[in-house]
Amino acid sequence: MESVSEGIQALATTRVVIAPKEGGPNASESTHAQAGVTVTRKFSGTGSDTDIMTSSTRAYISAINKLLSWKLRRQQLQTEQKDEPNGKAQSNSDNNEDSESVTTNGAREYVGYSP
Repeated sequence: MESVSEGIQALATTRVVIAPKEGGPNASESTHAQAGVTVTRKFSGTGSDTDIMTSSTRAYISAINKLLSWKLRRQQLQTEQKDEPNGKAQSNSDNNEDSESVTTNGAREYVGYSP
């Protein structure tokens, strides 16, 4: 936690890092692309407010939102890989751009883009 300004209306900025329990419902294990090592991901969040408790709560909620969105994206990718025999998204015949394809559930997937 650090103070952005001084005085009664000082703004506090808080940073929180969370790591889900291994084997728990939100386990976030992933394999490092180059090393092939399995690591537990950590998620960070930041929050700002004049009240320390509100600032900390915003940071915690931000970190939890990152964890849940990562988990949801991971589940969607695993579902798509199971549904498709060759593991690749189907091409969109209506669109001539090479950088875009449409997955089996109709969502657009941009090649080279990672949120």
